[in-house]
Amino acid sequence: MKEFLQSIDESTRRAFLLHVAKATLGVSLAPRFLLGAEEPKAPSAKAPCDRVIFLYMRGGMSQIDTFDPKDSQEFGGPSRPIATQSPDLQLSDKLPKLAEQGKDLSVIRSMTTKTGAHSQARYVMHTGYRQRTGMTHPQLGSWAQMFLGKSDPILPSSVIIAGGNPGPGFLPPDYSPLPIGNAARGIKDLLPKIDKAKLEKRVRLARGFSSSFAHYFPHDEVKAYSDFYDQTVKFMSGDMSEPFDIMREPGNLRARYGNHPFGQGALLARRLVERGVRYVEVTSSRSWDSMHGGSRNLANLANELDGTVSSLMTDLRDRGMLDSTMIVVTSEFGRTPKVKGNGGRDHHPNGFSAMLAGGGIKGGIAVGETDDSGRDPFPEFEPKDLHATIAEALGMTGTKIRRLPGRPSFLGGKPKPIKEILA
Repeated sequence: MKEFLQSIDESTRRAFLLHVAKATLGVSLAPRFLLGAEEPKAPSAKAPCDRVIFLYMRGGMSQIDTFDPKDSQEFGGPSRPIATQSPDLQLSDKLPKLAEQGKDLSVIRSMTTKTGAHSQARYVMHTGYRQRTGMTHPQLGSWAQMFLGKSDPILPSSVIIAGGNPGPGFLPPDYSPLPIGNAARGIKDLLPKIDKAKLEKRVRLARGFSSSFAHYFPHDEVKAYSDFYDQTVKFMSGDMSEPFDIMREPGNLRARYGNHPFGQGALLARRLVERGVRYVEVTSSRSWDSMHGGSRNLANLANELDGTVSSLMTDLRDRGMLDSTMIVVTSEFGRTPKVKGNGGRDHHPNGFSAMLAGGGIKGGIAVGETDDSGRDPFPEFEPKDLHATIAEALGMTGTKIRRLPGRPSFLGGKPKPIKEILA
């Protein structure tokens, strides 16, 4: 094996090792050294925020019925503004529990995006970039791992709950978030499909292949590969399943979060950030797509949002974690202020809202605004600016992260953090 590895060029060695990793463990993960990336650099100062829980309301959440209510029959529809704990912030009457915590949350009311199509707008909200043929951009959790390093020796640095598997974009595969399809099942669906004895046999075989290479090339990159390999094996063995098991939580707490996938996903997110995961995204189980009306559906959506997010804030506060954990609530775009004849609202990318609370965030304020009709935002903030705001709170100072060969070097392009909302 040693002679063979010496006889082939670097790119062939990498391809060979990647093939071995896939064949022996049945996984397609590749450590960063196989792709030639560098080690991350830690921030020089203590960041105001350690963790992020990103709550994504799929389908286009109505800002009029949540975080930017209008006191007008024509534009307010079935919702009206109500006071919160803060004199400088009003919310929709559909969110009474969040209104009780108004001093700890803030709203960006002038979010805007350039597309009104769900898939394209969803991509922009998650990456800060418009989709380009042949290019997939990283999401914020992957950027954070690249810039700040792993948040835990074994647990993944980022997790996506009920949001599919976005992968790492153009970053190396070990920057990929761990996808969890069902919060109630945790990682049961991700454990090996083979018995422990067969897994251990494959691991021994793989280590035999790699030992000669590690001996001949005693470099940090090789050690990083070996460490990453061991972490993957330990994770696959099921030793780390406890943080992903929400059934260990008291029944009354699970009920407060909501007996629905979104609520249980938020509870799992709290468990994960408590144990060292830096970035967790939870996608709403219900779609906010309200083009075809349905005031009852709106009431159910708002009730789930209100109950789950307020319970998450309370739970984090009780555990002394709210000041260091940022909560973000947003959607791919908003909804038209004027209600259609069927009671629905059309897509409205021009002006929508994001709510932020907790770590690194000023409480009790609204930043930006839409006009009286709710149509035109000022000043305009794009998803990349929201990303930059989160990144700055995490200690990712400056927007330049890393230049990879032929790849963009800026998080979301060249955004500007929304300073008014940062503590």
